[in-house]
Amino acid sequence: MKQENTRSRRIRIVAAVCAMVILAGGSAGILSLRSRTHAQSALSDNTEEKSTKSADDGIISAGGTITSSQLSDSLGLENTAVKLTVGTLLIEAGDQVTVGTPVYQITDDSLIKAEKTLNNELQSAKSALLSQKMTYQTDKNKAYLLYESEQMLGSTAQKDYENDMNSLDSELKKAYNSYQDAVNTINNTPNEISAKQSELSEKQSQADRLQETKDSVQNEVNAAKERYASAAERYNELVSEYNAAAGTVRYLGNALDRDTSDITLVSIISAKLEDQTSTFDDRQPSGQDMMKGDGQAFDMTEMKMPSYRANLDEEGSNAETDPLTSLYESALDEFESQKENLRQAESDFISAESDYKSLSQTLNECSSELKETQNTLSSLNKEISNLNSTLSKAKSNISKLLSEYNSLNASYSKDQLELKNKLDTNNASYENAEYHYKITLSTIEEDLAEVQKKYDTAEENLRIFREELAEGYICAKQDGIVYSLNCQEGRNVNVNMPFMYYVDESSYETIVELDQNDVTQVSIGDTVIIYSSESGISNGKITAIAEGTSTSLADVRFNVTVEADENSELYSGQSVNVYFNYSNMRSSDFSDFKSEKSSDTKSFSSSAERPDFGGVMPEGFDPSSIPDFSRRKED
Repeated sequence: MKQENTRSRRIRIVAAVCAMVILAGGSAGILSLRSRTHAQSALSDNTEEKSTKSADDGIISAGGTITSSQLSDSLGLENTAVKLTVGTLLIEAGDQVTVGTPVYQITDDSLIKAEKTLNNELQSAKSALLSQKMTYQTDKNKAYLLYESEQMLGSTAQKDYENDMNSLDSELKKAYNSYQDAVNTINNTPNEISAKQSELSEKQSQADRLQETKDSVQNEVNAAKERYASAAERYNELVSEYNAAAGTVRYLGNALDRDTSDITLVSIISAKLEDQTSTFDDRQPSGQDMMKGDGQAFDMTEMKMPSYRANLDEEGSNAETDPLTSLYESALDEFESQKENLRQAESDFISAESDYKSLSQTLNECSSELKETQNTLSSLNKEISNLNSTLSKAKSNISKLLSEYNSLNASYSKDQLELKNKLDTNNASYENAEYHYKITLSTIEEDLAEVQKKYDTAEENLRIFREELAEGYICAKQDGIVYSLNCQEGRNVNVNMPFMYYVDESSYETIVELDQNDVTQVSIGDTVIIYSSESGISNGKITAIAEGTSTSLADVRFNVTVEADENSELYSGQSVNVYFNYSNMRSSDFSDFKSEKSSDTKSFSSSAERPDFGGVMPEGFDPSSIPDFSRRKED
């Protein structure tokens, strides 16, 4: 049991020593990030860091130390009096963590106090913001009223100046336009009058031709009217004769007990003769539509003679010996003759009616066109009269209009200068007021913005606390290897500073010194070779060139930052040689950047032994996660 206790105590002591080595190495890494040039000069008295160049091939080389960047996590709380006390430290430097891994457990008492503090800060910031908004609006109104009162004279002067200038420009432009209009009238109106007179002459000739056409058509209409009336009269006479013949046939047929239903009577027509400007749309009846008999329409073209003779022959009657039958046949012959005469009269009536209607329509069109032409003649006469009046007036006013324009144009520059001087005088009286208003407005806006920012910060602080710290843990916000922790158990967390640093294994770089001659031969973006006998050859490129230490004007040094490519096997603290302009190098030209007579560096080789834990590792301890600082020379 005693041996086990001794062994356990030995393990704890070794683990503590390793932790101290890790923390010491982290501090050295931070120091190296801040001043890599200073770290290079502290490697060893036996190490030469000056750049070297071969006179034959132009190759430039310089030694440096590999460093890595660091990432950090912070709570994001700002401008707060919150105090969080670490109850338990849950991880150590060198541990591998992922997002959400608990790092610190916060005491319950400090959590309760912190939430109360954040709520109080938010309420205080809210009250301050509301008060500041009211103050802002009040101060803004006061500043604006003061500005407006002091600006009244200047704003009125500006408006008056603009109005006076507009009036001055308007009067001059109006006088010029009036004179120019008179000139244009005198120059152009005679041509317009001549054109109108030519148009008038053409229209008059057109009117005369239309009048002649109208008179000719009128004569034709009168003749067609007489023919139409005569055809109607002749038709009515034949209707009477036809109806008489039809009545006789129907009477004799009834006496012989014959069917005479196919024989109908026809009504006479009354031809309505309109004047030559009327239409025929309201005239009824007309043509075949007028032939009515016993209230039934009668179509002369479709009427057929009844087969009365056939009926008589079928009954065996003797037409020659029967007087009534003989009369009936005679009546039928007369009826057929009257029917044919009526059909011809109907055709003559329809033709006369169509001619009369067509000529009357033509007469109406001629009358309408003649009236329109006469109206155009009247309008042209008025236009010519107005043009003559305008021309006469322009000739009488041209001298007066020219005199008025010349007078206004001569005084325009003087009047404009007087108005500008008046404006400048009034503007000078309120320029300072405008400047003071802008300053005041800017100040109160900055005050409001500052209070608004404090409120937003307090609100964000409370949100962060409730979302990230409500469970009582501060957790990692990214994946990586822990480089160092800034908090200890029983101590308060500095909420405004990072609580943990990570090793950034994705970026390795070194800073080497070149003199003023060598630096002119390299440029940002150039590729280089980074060599170490342990890691071999790695590629890199120049990312920055800055002036470094200088002992005199003749010895100016420059710091050249070289970033290694990804997936290189370099590690932080490793000494390397950087080669520029390496195209002519041979593999035998590469060498470690270290003194040949330095024998004590063997203890820092990559094969240096890890701490001996007696075969048993401390619980949760991974020696592979310890940052390798074996290549860092002690200060």
